[in-house]
Amino acid sequence: MGHVTISLEDKDERKLRAIAKEKYSNKKGAMAKVISESLCLLEKESIRQRAMERQLRWMRKGFNLGGLAVKRREDFYDRKF
Repeated sequence: MGHVTISLEDKDERKLRAIAKEKYSNKKGAMAKVISESLCLLEKESIRQRAMERQLRWMRKGFNLGGLAVKRREDFYDRKF
């Protein structure tokens, strides 16, 4: 396990301590667990965002489905409208 020293603004430090206390009651390593969970959530969101952007690019590009020989509904079905 590595050690990292960070500087937070006072309000952010209070928020971090409050969340850690709420979730883990003042247990040893509570702040590290909160930070680790936050990083996991951030990573999942980043993966989801990249997947969504990739899907949107594919949708904009479109797919070649070979096209249809039938252009009108009447030609496709045996009924007349």
